[in-house]
Amino acid sequence: MYRLVHGKSLWIMLAIIVAMAVASAGAMAYIASPEFMQTLQSSGGGVVHIGFTNGSGPDASDYADAAEVTAMMEGSMTPQALVGSLFLNGGGLSCLFVIFIAIFLAAEFESGFSKNVFTAQPNRLAFLAVRTVEIIALAAVFTLVTTGVTVATAAAAGFNLLPTTLPDVLLWGALVTLAIAGFGMLTALVVWLTRKMSASLVVGIILAAGIGTMLLQGVALLVPSVSFLTDFTLTTCLASLSKGFDVAGGLGPVHILLVAAAFIVGSAALGGLALQKKDV
Repeated sequence: MYRLVHGKSLWIMLAIIVAMAVASAGAMAYIASPEFMQTLQSSGGGVVHIGFTNGSGPDASDYADAAEVTAMMEGSMTPQALVGSLFLNGGGLSCLFVIFIAIFLAAEFESGFSKNVFTAQPNRLAFLAVRTVEIIALAAVFTLVTTGVTVATAAAAGFNLLPTTLPDVLLWGALVTLAIAGFGMLTALVVWLTRKMSASLVVGIILAAGIGTMLLQGVALLVPSVSFLTDFTLTTCLASLSKGFDVAGGLGPVHILLVAAAFIVGSAALGGLALQKKDV
C-alpha cells in the first residue's frame, strides 16, 4: 500500500476519472439546455456529424438524444443508472482499472521489486493474498470516487436524480466493486503468467472492453444452446448494474455476486500456480 499511496499512477488515474465525470456532466447539462436546442434548430447544415449525413441539418436522432438527456436532468434516472450510463455500460471504468492494475503489478517484475519481496517473504501465497486484497480495495476506491464525483457534478449541473435508499446504493456499490475487481484479477493473472506489462494491458483491455463477451455472443448466434453463458460474464453483470436494480431483464444481485466471486477466486487460484515460477 505504501507504493500505491506514495506513487503517482494511482493519483493520475483517479484524476482522469474526476476529469471525465466533470466533463460528462457538463456536456450533458449543455445538451439539455435551451441554448443547445436553439443551436440545433438553427444550425441547418452546420452540424458536425461523425458518419454519413445528407447535409440537411439535425435529424431525429439528434433531437432524441437531447430529449433523453433532458429527461435525465428532470428526474427520470437514479444515481446508480447515471453512473452506469457514463462509466459502466461500455467498460469505461473497468478499462481504466485494468490499465492501472497492469501498470502497477507489472512494474513489480520489470523493476525487480518482486525479487526483494520474495527474498524477504518467500511465501508466494502470502504475496498473492496481499495483492488480491489490494485489488479489491482499489476497486472499491475507484467505484467510490467515480460514483461520488459523478453524482456531485450532476447535482451541481442541475440534474434532479430519482431518490434511492442507502442500502440499495451500498449493495450496488459492493457489486460494482467485485465486478471491477474481477477484471483486475484477470489482468493480474496475465501479469503473473507473462511478467510483461504489454501483454497484461492488451488482454486486460480486451476483456474489460467487453470484446470477449462479444465473441461469446457471436458463438451463441451459431450455437443457441450456449447463449446462457453470456449471463455469466463480468461484462454482462456490469451492463446489468449500469441500469440499477429492479430493471426488467436485469440480473439479480445474488447472480452478479456469485459470478464476480467466481472470477476473483478462480483468478487467484490460477495466480497461485503462476507465481510458483522461479524466474524472479
